[in-house]
Amino acid sequence: MSAEPTDWRDAVRKIAWRIGLDDYPTGSLAALRRLRPEAPDGAAFWWLVAEHAPRAFEDDRASEALAAVVQGMAIAHPFHRPLSGRGGVGEAMAEAGVSEARLLRLLRLSRSELPEELRRLARLMAAKGDEGRFDWSDAFALLFWADGERVRRDIARDYYRKLYNLQKVEEHAA
Repeated sequence: MSAEPTDWRDAVRKIAWRIGLDDYPTGSLAALRRLRPEAPDGAAFWWLVAEHAPRAFEDDRASEALAAVVQGMAIAHPFHRPLSGRGGVGEAMAEAGVSEARLLRLLRLSRSELPEELRRLARLMAAKGDEGRFDWSDAFALLFWADGERVRRDIARDYYRKLYNLQKVEEHAA
């Protein structure tokens, strides 16, 4: 086991970059969409882990969290990577006009229920096109870190801050 800590945020971003390349095989992308996060299998997923997050081989919680996130990115492809300056899931949900009820459902689910909700969110955000792009490392953090409350609070803060700023811009324009 390596003594080097893993920068999971960086690993998630590198995986998003890799599956976004033009030469990424469409068959692998399809396999990632069918991935079962609770029991990840298949070469497409494990090659990404080997290349960008090898510590996940030794950590079941990390591999399951990565599997759910990679599946979501594959579903949202080609809108799975944030545009320059775009933040996390909370900010993107506000910008894309996703309801507060949808945000609260995401934030209140247990860790075991999150993979299914992330699949739904990936489909919804992909349908929004460029407005639905976000950094998937927030989703990884929701699934991985034991203290999910801080992550949930950060996502909510980002959502409401962005929503407030959007409403201020609308009021100013009116």
